Amino acid sequence: MLYIVATPIGNLEDISLRALRVLGEVDFILCEDTRVTGKLLAHFKIKTPTISFHQHSDLKKIDYVLSLLEGGKDLALVTDAGTPGISDPGGKLVQAAIEKFGDDARIESVPGPSAVTAALSISGIPTDKFVFMGFPPHKKGRQTFLKKILESEWPVVVYESKHRIIKFLEELKKMSNDKFLMTNQDQNPNDKNKKINLTSVVVCRELSKMHETVYRGELKSIIEKIKSDPNAQKGEFVVIIGK
Repeated sequence: MLYIVATPIGNLEDISLRALRVLGEVDFILCEDTRVTGKLLAHFKIKTPTISFHQHSDLKKIDYVLSLLEGGKDLALVTDAGTPGISDPGGKLVQAAIEKFGDDARIESVPGPSAVTAALSISGIPTDKFVFMGFPPHKKGRQTFLKKILESEWPVVVYESKHRIIKFLEELKKMSNDKFLMTNQDQNPNDKNKKINLTSVVVCRELSKMHETVYRGELKSIIEKIKSDPNAQKGEFVVIIGK
């Protein structure tokens, strides 16, 4: 059995009883970073052996993991925080297991924390429909990425790091100011272009942790608040762009 186990995104109390049981019962735990997971396991006195498995793991590592499953071993896949497969390479292992074992693949979800759903739940933005786009590309495709956010019919959720959060928000603000949409051009030739005004933006920092902070409102105001406090530029960020 391959278990896909969600772990806390910050507060260790968020781990489920089922997750603790599974992590204690499997033969091996596949970790994004064995040091990070090691702290979690030590806190809950779990002594299951760990194996490194991350975005840079090659095909040999995947084949090795598949051979463990084929040999009857129970494995748990975890990330440093949150739900595996959500903006991380966990999905590749699941896909490989399905391709190798077909209908005999035994894969089970142990659901729990996810930064996406945590941020949406407190955003105050309608969430019956939304688009999740993960981390913005650093260089190639970045402008296209930003354009897709602005053109989305639904709220968009993205992740961003402390190193690039201000850059991302400022680029989004600039593009939203520069971009104009043609409104009813065919029916009303005299109508002027309508500016995209992003007034429903939510930036969540350090969700579930001691210094959790949520910024809401217009991009300009949010950027000023984050810039004015160096401590606000630390941690992990989830950004929700409403309309």
